[in-house]
Amino acid sequence: MTVHWKPQPKQIEALARTEDEVLYGGARGGGKTDAGQAWLLYDKDNPRYRALVIRRNADDLKDWIDRARRMYLPTKAEFTGNPAEIRFPSGAIIRTGHLKDESAYTKYQGHEYQKILIEELTHIPRESDYEKLLGSCRSTVPNIYPQIFCTTNPDGPGYGWVKERFRIPDEPKEGVLTEMPDGRKRVFIPARVEDNPVLMTADPGYVRYLESMKDEDLKKAWREGSWAGIHVEGAYYREVLNKAKGENRVTNVAYNPGLPVFTYWDLGMGDSTAILFFQKVGQEQHWIDTYEQDGEGFPHYAQVLQAKGYVYGAHYAPFDIEVRELGTGKSRLEMAQALGINFQIVPRLSIEDGINAVRARFGSLWIDGEKNKDAIRAISNYHKEFDEKRGTYKNQPYHDWSSHIADALRYWAVAPDNYYGGQLKTSYR
Repeated sequence: MTVHWKPQPKQIEALARTEDEVLYGGARGGGKTDAGQAWLLYDKDNPRYRALVIRRNADDLKDWIDRARRMYLPTKAEFTGNPAEIRFPSGAIIRTGHLKDESAYTKYQGHEYQKILIEELTHIPRESDYEKLLGSCRSTVPNIYPQIFCTTNPDGPGYGWVKERFRIPDEPKEGVLTEMPDGRKRVFIPARVEDNPVLMTADPGYVRYLESMKDEDLKKAWREGSWAGIHVEGAYYREVLNKAKGENRVTNVAYNPGLPVFTYWDLGMGDSTAILFFQKVGQEQHWIDTYEQDGEGFPHYAQVLQAKGYVYGAHYAPFDIEVRELGTGKSRLEMAQALGINFQIVPRLSIEDGINAVRARFGSLWIDGEKNKDAIRAISNYHKEFDEKRGTYKNQPYHDWSSHIADALRYWAVAPDNYYGGQLKTSYR
């Protein structure tokens, strides 16, 4: 059950203290960090109280600690260590940490934190990473209810799953309270710049800066708290994906058993392997399915192809599948052939040419929104690498969790069109 309501200050405070997952998100400058720091103080007088604060990187964590020192000064809290640990006179403790790599999401397993504050939730790219942190939020302390409190702006690599998890509308004007089947509740509270009277008074020029931004999507996100569109700076496919969504080409796209399925692979070396499944229906390209996994060999993927039950036309892989491995002396192409997976090699083009090919062919693309949910998030996040020293974007993509899906999509875009004229095959081969 989902309920929308116009949040009032007292309601916000009550919900922040009683519900399971609270997300306070919206426009930049909305006082979200201050709200999170104040929320942590409710149980500071209980000697068994333990809380955890998570930021995406170490620099952001330093800024949070500086602000916490000012707010917590009247409580006589002591700050020690790096990352900082905050100790209150009662014996209550707030610990801090950052997510410097993928292993950071699991290092808190086995810990008990009655309260967890996650700053900039959309900087966490995958919902599964967030849920690993949720496993440490529990309470054996009487009268302290376990809670997650998150703050965020409507941008970043995780904006898609965050929007879906908390059921945030494109233009949120109201709060959203969702009761899950297991009885747990998630609350989204929209934040506006006007909700931060201190900033409005001390720095009125900040609003003028937001309103002067040239990127209209980011301006709506940062100034108005809009969650419409894709809000990842430097995203390669923002315009074409937004257009596809606007034309309802991201929808329910069913498998047609009378047509062949063609697969496009990005083969990871000790990394993720991504497989995209396509059909051509008239002049349309139907992206019907995606599979991604890591730490597995070709026997696993052969089983996946067979289990899907599709009738395959051809399988496509990049040129490096022909490289021979030192340990076996065989190429992965030969290993796949031994299992009955016969690959064709896509043309060897530059990454830039491949990205341009994706953009050029995207207008013919229909995407199954449910089976490709994670893949859509990946191509939404696929973005240029930022040069911190020069303050500009490099002419190359940033390699992260989204790269494997994006690379496989490039191989789809540059593969020749005549492969659809072949004979249908009756097995996964």
